[in-house]
Amino acid sequence: MSWARCYDLPVRLELQITQYVRCFSRRSALAVLCVLGFVSLANSQTQKPSLPDPIKFVNKFETVANVVHSVLEKMGLKIEVEDRKGGRVTTRPYEFITGSLTSSEVEKVAVVEDRSSGSWIKARYSVEALLEIVSPTETMVTILTKVEALNRDIDGTEKWIPLDSMGTFERRILGKISTTLMMGSESPEQGKGGFWDKSPQPVNPRTPRFPTGPSR
Repeated sequence: MSWARCYDLPVRLELQITQYVRCFSRRSALAVLCVLGFVSLANSQTQKPSLPDPIKFVNKFETVANVVHSVLEKMGLKIEVEDRKGGRVTTRPYEFITGSLTSSEVEKVAVVEDRSSGSWIKARYSVEALLEIVSPTETMVTILTKVEALNRDIDGTEKWIPLDSMGTFERRILGKISTTLMMGSESPEQGKGGFWDKSPQPVNPRTPRFPTGPSR
């Protein structure tokens, strides 16, 4: 081997090492960019609250208030406070899920942040309906819900944690109120009953029970 070749060998080796380092650096940078891209995409797809706007119904205040009361009760919610003068109706907390499916069901109706070290064991929500008179024949209705999930920590301690509602319950309630008002009945039970709903009528003893023949 000549002296020139011996001198050129370290130079080539150094060039190969430099090219390898550059290639590795590019791949590392590309991997970092991909990771950052996935993270930003995940953050952009994070569910956010989307509460529905209040709805104005072309109905009198009393009519709408009766429908709100009826709809909440039909959904299994118990009225806790009903202030007709103040236009406010609130319900007691209602447990809508319990058990192993709590986590997946809660994620459908509320924004869940990974801020707990335990597990969800049950969830509940309460409703606050706000009614406002716009005109003698117009009433504005706002539905708000408070969603909570019971978290059981590793040490066994349990705590109700408030969550941000995504508007699922609010839209459902407003939809039922709209449907009921469109049907034109404040409460289906208060509509006209059938034959079996009529109260018995007294029988006039003077009225003959059997038809009589023509007089001769």
